[in-house]
Amino acid sequence: RIVDPDNMRTSLLLVSGLLAAFPAASLSGASVVQGSATAGLVAQRPGYLLSSTSIIAGGSRLTLRGGCAEAAAPDGEEKKEFNLDAWKRLYSNTDDTASIMKEFWDTFDKEGWSMWFTEYKNNEDYQKRIMASNLIGGWFQRLDATGTRKVAFGNVHVFGDEPALEIAGCWLVKGQEVPQEFKDVVDFEQWDWIKVDTDSEEQRKVCENYMCWDEEGYGKGRKWGAGKTYK
Repeated sequence: RIVDPDNMRTSLLLVSGLLAAFPAASLSGASVVQGSATAGLVAQRPGYLLSSTSIIAGGSRLTLRGGCAEAAAPDGEEKKEFNLDAWKRLYSNTDDTASIMKEFWDTFDKEGWSMWFTEYKNNEDYQKRIMASNLIGGWFQRLDATGTRKVAFGNVHVFGDEPALEIAGCWLVKGQEVPQEFKDVVDFEQWDWIKVDTDSEEQRKVCENYMCWDEEGYGKGRKWGAGKTYK
């Protein structure tokens, strides 16, 4: 078959012009007619998509699809989602809890998570510290049965001297309400829940008292006696 040199030159110039005009273009799904003098000139390049392409000696037909919509978007400074498991690992592996509290608040997502103080309603029923500690442990076991570990982290403590003991805690939970996993446990009605204002420095400090197991403080001048962590 004889190929007209002028037509071949025209095709070559057309392809070169397109690649120059669309430097990020790719010629995908190209169909080269058998015997075409331009076979082998079609190459993959990222970005623009030129599809349904036929290059024929003497002319060409190009169809643009998608424009530059498939080009990668610029990287933004998007805040990472708070990771409960990562926080639990950090908390477990750090001896000096106070040293990681800044990191906790820096990564805390107040839109997706909330914090709550819990106060046990019937303190007079537990006048021995060991009994109060067993109460907390039993509550944690029942919470496990509803899958609470997936949505919560907390510290619950026993304060004061026998027999005048107080049982109270601080929880980090997923969402803006007390999760259903807590409500599905029979103990739920035995606790008062007070939502923490995480923008308040004073209330943040009380949360830190609970997480750091401080000897005193807790917003009420409480004296720490025993505690358990739910993680």
